[in-house]
Amino acid sequence: MSLTSYTIDRTYAVPPERLFQAFTDPTDLAAWVWGADAPGVTAEVDLRVGGLVEMAMRMPDPEGGESIAGFRGMYVAIEEPHRLVHTVHWDASVGYNAPGMHPIDEVLIAEIAPYENGCRLQYTHLGIPDDGLSAPEHERSVRATLDVLALHLGVPSAG
Repeated sequence: MSLTSYTIDRTYAVPPERLFQAFTDPTDLAAWVWGADAPGVTAEVDLRVGGLVEMAMRMPDPEGGESIAGFRGMYVAIEEPHRLVHTVHWDASVGYNAPGMHPIDEVLIAEIAPYENGCRLQYTHLGIPDDGLSAPEHERSVRATLDVLALHLGVPSAG
């Protein structure tokens, strides 16, 4: 299986420390990762190399119960406030991880640098199956999510 990646560049009118916090504080993560209106979002963070990052969203299902979708990963690099790297193991259907398929864990890299009156984010998502559909859909979704992050931070973003 061939793998691909994408990178998104954005600027935010906040200090690098604030953007780094938005990627590492459980309250911040729960507020923006799946959008401001996502139901029952929780986040857990053990911010150390080898520590866990976990996001879950609880949604009612048609039979009156609830389903849980999310991801979990392990921090591989932490260089506060400039670089954060963690794996992603989906606990939700993203198409290419259906039963019988053999997906690998993905990797997210957030690189944050001072830029003009704020900071620049370079967000890279590695390890997506190169099927022509998955990476563009992930990128579209993450671009929308990074718009929600800007709203959460109360600032415009560019990129």
